[in-house]
Amino acid sequence: MQLTLAISILLTACKKQNSDVINIPQKADVKNKISLAAMLPTNPISNADAAYDGFLKAYLITSGAGAPYFCQSLTNRERAFFWQQCYLITTVEDAYDRNPTTARKQLVSDLLTKMLAQDLTDWSWDSWNDDVQWGMIACIRGYLITGNTAFRDAAKNNFDMCYNRGWDNTYGGGIWEDQNQVPNGGKCGLSNWPQIIAGSMIYQATGDINYLNKCKTIYAWARTHCFDTNSGRVYEGWYPSGIGGDDNSYNTGLLVNAAASLYKLTNDVTYYNDAIKAADHYIGRIGGLATGIMNEDHPANGYFGSDQVARGLAKLSKENNLWSKYGAFLANNCNAAWNHRRTDYNFTWNNFSSNTTTGDVFAMEVQSSVTVQMVTPEQGLSIPNGTYKLVNRQNGNVLDAKANGTANGTVLDTWAYNGGNNQRWTLTSIGNGLYKLIGVGSGRSLNISGASTDNGAAAVLWDFQNTPNEVFYLSSPADGYFSLIFAHSNRALDLNTGNNTLDQWELNGGNNQQWQFQTP
Repeated sequence: MQLTLAISILLTACKKQNSDVINIPQKADVKNKISLAAMLPTNPISNADAAYDGFLKAYLITSGAGAPYFCQSLTNRERAFFWQQCYLITTVEDAYDRNPTTARKQLVSDLLTKMLAQDLTDWSWDSWNDDVQWGMIACIRGYLITGNTAFRDAAKNNFDMCYNRGWDNTYGGGIWEDQNQVPNGGKCGLSNWPQIIAGSMIYQATGDINYLNKCKTIYAWARTHCFDTNSGRVYEGWYPSGIGGDDNSYNTGLLVNAAASLYKLTNDVTYYNDAIKAADHYIGRIGGLATGIMNEDHPANGYFGSDQVARGLAKLSKENNLWSKYGAFLANNCNAAWNHRRTDYNFTWNNFSSNTTTGDVFAMEVQSSVTVQMVTPEQGLSIPNGTYKLVNRQNGNVLDAKANGTANGTVLDTWAYNGGNNQRWTLTSIGNGLYKLIGVGSGRSLNISGASTDNGAAAVLWDFQNTPNEVFYLSSPADGYFSLIFAHSNRALDLNTGNNTLDQWELNGGNNQQWQFQTP
């Protein structure tokens, strides 16, 4: 019987034809020359799971007519209104993205199916365009998670409806917040930024360039009418008297998300710079990267907002290698929320800097504390330094330097264990939950070739240079199994079952991304 190593988290857990070497020089990218020591402070996965489970326990109604659905509050068990229902569903989608289990996917599917049955697929009955946009966002994310085309079509059709009725030349463009207040109402950030967020995902799902073009047009208007590009302040919107409204977390987070979405799709650096400017302005306003704690929009000014900042910052960081800048801020907010939680449900109201009330609490008032845990890379898992073989759950074979290769660029694959040094790996903590993995036979590191952030980028051997594409943190999708998440891309070490080589891929919970650390 194979001897397994007992550690703080229980680990329950021949010759090849030729040598494959990828001769791609490592990217000389200044963004990768960062301080790894400060990248990902502690954020235990157990806290995130407890907050999510408590959120469902408190607000998810699972029996009776129309179930499942989210209710209003701890004492008001009536179904949350259409847009609120959709807004709450996005937190379940955040939870799926962090840990894509079958149960979480099924809950997303069930919630959206019941929402469409209750609120119909044509939402023109709701005059508030920002309400409609939360339905669009929940549905298009649901399509990307489940593949259910009914969700995609609902998002697409209501995007068209919302744009067609909401956009006109008053104030030079933009989408009205409430169609019942035309022509003397406002065109707000909260009725324009979410249209971009939804439209960007619809474009990704359909490939229809019209959605991307409309998103760019909406952004251009909102940028000049709701955003101070010099200071980074995000205004509520544009009214008959001109620009106005408060500078809050909700609108800031929406802008960051919308700008990051368009930057990913277009590579136009204007969007990237806007996202950074808005994020830095907000964080500076609440105390700075090191000490700022999200505490806005509770309770007099509404019950939500911090979730949008967390979601926007996480997207910006994940897609642009900015965890070194914003990771500590997000993790500090995770810790603050956890330390001020209600222990009966393990959630926190929207002010993370004060203890949560023991009285009635609205569902939308606490979802920010769940979302920030979902979108912030998990920490707290640890494995002792030592030499291991890494067994892949998909095929039972071990991490292997192909054909006993030792050169830079040697392809990594899996192979039946034979005791060779090309199958033995030295794991070393470099602090703050990050690790490096060095091949015993080669003295070289597990590395993503070229520091690529793309799905499918090859895992190879390379001289260790202390860069983020060769260090990783741990996720535990199942007892005794670990996923290795690279710091530069937030993607997992993945077995390509088609050709038995290793690459990186978005975390999807598959057995091909799960590894046991065993004594060799």
